[in-house]
Amino acid sequence: MMRAKDAEPQSIEDHILSTRSPGAPQTRQQTKSLPTATLLEPAQSGTLYFVVTTIDSRGRLADRSPLRVLGWTPDCTITITALGRAVIVVTRSAGPDAVTRQGHLRLPAPIRHVCRLNTGARLLVAASLDRDLLAVYPGSSVEASLLAYHETLRHRDAR
Repeated sequence: MMRAKDAEPQSIEDHILSTRSPGAPQTRQQTKSLPTATLLEPAQSGTLYFVVTTIDSRGRLADRSPLRVLGWTPDCTITITALGRAVIVVTRSAGPDAVTRQGHLRLPAPIRHVCRLNTGARLLVAASLDRDLLAVYPGSSVEASLLAYHETLRHRDAR
């Protein structure tokens, strides 16, 4: 019998596991060919570039590839703002911040504190080529987004 607290998944992992058939074995099945993913929706050819990176004690993001994709060079002036727990970075000719001389994006301490970004945190960085901006999301925001996405799938499939 399922307890009330078990009725709703508690995390993205719980939710994904809850979509399995009740009697499905937990072990991997042997197949003769490579498994293929079933696409739920058509793939979109967006203009976003994604990378997962870490942040160091000085606020620098380890992966510089999003800046290169956007064409942001060292000493390029930028404006960095917090939007909830996300960080939004745009280029501005008179921006108060800049890409470091080594080509790193450095998030100032006040932004890191507001967004609760700690040293070593894994972050999802999305560079928008169309809008010439960069968005930085902490893992907790990514997890919440994935959980919401899987919830919508669950409700859609229940109809």
